[in-house]
Amino acid sequence: MFITRPVVSRLLQQTVRRYHAGEFKPPSMDELPLPNGSWKANYDAKQRHYNAVLIFGISFAAFSIGVAKASGLVYLNYSPPKSLD
Repeated sequence: MFITRPVVSRLLQQTVRRYHAGEFKPPSMDELPLPNGSWKANYDAKQRHYNAVLIFGISFAAFSIGVAKASGLVYLNYSPPKSLD
């Protein structure tokens, strides 16, 4: 029991020392990417992609619900049941 305490203590000390090891260069504005091209064209292309994914997701969900309803696996409770039996 007493032997594990120095081992754990030594491991924690080395971890702390390794955290600050090496050369650290603070980031500068020169490392930022430069904008290029039309932002409007890029925005429109991304929106076209996002809208296509949205339409696909909605149509797939509607198709899945329709198949489940047609197969009789799901009862969607549109209205109260006709009888209590």
